[in-house]
Amino acid sequence: MKKIIANGFLALFFILLTVSCNKTKASSGFDSAPKTETNLEEVKNAVIGVNEIFVIAFNKGDANMMADCYTTDAKFMLPNGKSVVGKENIKAHFESMLAKGVPTFALKTTGTWGDSETMSAEMEWLMADKEGNVIDNGKALEIFKKEDGKWKIFRDIFNSDNPVK
Repeated sequence: MKKIIANGFLALFFILLTVSCNKTKASSGFDSAPKTETNLEEVKNAVIGVNEIFVIAFNKGDANMMADCYTTDAKFMLPNGKSVVGKENIKAHFESMLAKGVPTFALKTTGTWGDSETMSAEMEWLMADKEGNVIDNGKALEIFKKEDGKWKIFRDIFNSDNPVK
């Protein structure tokens, strides 16, 4: 009798253990362990760092440095135009744009979210002429992923807050 009760408790224990583990997995929607705050904070800082490098490169008029912020298979999605696909094509686009003159560019990250595989950033941007007059401003979304161990822009889309002229 003691053996039957002990086996019953043991079976009940394993059933409860299995059910509780499955509930955690099902409710989270992820099969992997949760990411730590420290790791996500490091990723967030790396993504913001890429954007800081991009702003420096833009304001220097350095298309190579700008393009180095993008993955090989990146997509730069322009408003009112076709997407520019691939790092080399993105570089050529920046060279063409910069040849027309380099306004001052500013970028402010307003939000980030993601995990250790991909990270997204929401930003506000502004372009001004040499006198500081605002030429254009708007918002952007970027998706980052790692390439060769470094966080880079994988998808980039932006638009103006101003009406089309």
